[in-house]
Amino acid sequence: MRRSKLIGSALCSGVFALCISHAGAQEFTGKLSGFNEIGTIPGTIPSGYTGAVLSNGTGTATLDLDQKAGTITYKLTYSNVGTTSPNTGMVSQAHIHFGKSRDSGGILVFFCTNLTPPAGVPPPQACPVNSGTVTGTWTKANIIAIPGQNVVAQNFDALVAALESNTAYANIHTVPLPGATNTAYPAGEIRGQVRKSDRDQNHDNQDHSDNHEHN
Repeated sequence: MRRSKLIGSALCSGVFALCISHAGAQEFTGKLSGFNEIGTIPGTIPSGYTGAVLSNGTGTATLDLDQKAGTITYKLTYSNVGTTSPNTGMVSQAHIHFGKSRDSGGILVFFCTNLTPPAGVPPPQACPVNSGTVTGTWTKANIIAIPGQNVVAQNFDALVAALESNTAYANIHTVPLPGATNTAYPAGEIRGQVRKSDRDQNHDNQDHSDNHEHN
């Protein structure tokens, strides 16, 4: 009897530890495409929407959240961004924005930039010109204020809340090549909503099923 109780306690402890670990660590992913874009057209009065952008560019963003450590490790990979004629160009910057899939929103964090670095945060790394991968880790120091959306600088919880509510999207922006007369897509050429990965979603569904069965 004592041995059975010990085994039962060990199993419960193991399950509890697994649940705590899962609660602190989550993965989010996004697939970027020109078909997801709704960026504004430069120079229009009033500013309008491009709608989708016909682009050969593609990208994938993967974010690993560790809430206990207060970090998000990211990987952004993209190909052929800015290479589709006639509106060709080069990648200028890439971000996570605060907004739903049908909305535009302010910048929460930078993946990379080839423009003037933002003030008040650690300088982002340079973006590959048309294809490449950038990796790194965000902490509260990387969070940018968005006054119009009630986000203050260094509010890491705001980024977590945006991710967990499907209110964050990755956007890669382009500018014309030196000497070119076209506009490229400064408001964004490829974009994708960042959502909880299938791995975590399946785990949540299993947890819900298990709870229902136990009840």
